[in-house]
Amino acid sequence: MLEMTEKRQKRTAFGSWWSTLPLELREGQDIDFARRCFRAGHDTGATPPKKEFTFRTGKYLVSVWAADLADARKAAQIELDFRVANGGGVPPRAGWRLSLSKSDA
Repeated sequence: MLEMTEKRQKRTAFGSWWSTLPLELREGQDIDFARRCFRAGHDTGATPPKKEFTFRTGKYLVSVWAADLADARKAAQIELDFRVANGGGVPPRAGWRLSLSKSDA
């Protein structure tokens, strides 16, 4: 059901954009090609930009790409758990105390 709603919204967005174009421009273009181009641009613009966050905790320094600080913290904790597990250790029970590095603060 959600996919149908998203498709309808994209079709509506395309339809409104297509109808705003001058008639001579619409007649000279293939509508299927225009729809593919519009969708690629629409999907690209719909995703939030990601930036790099660097966290320090103890002897570890972790860099992750995320849209905001909360998502970055979650990704850093997952990465730290993975690194410690690969080394044969156990992650701390109380969790990781992450602090942003000086460049991100």
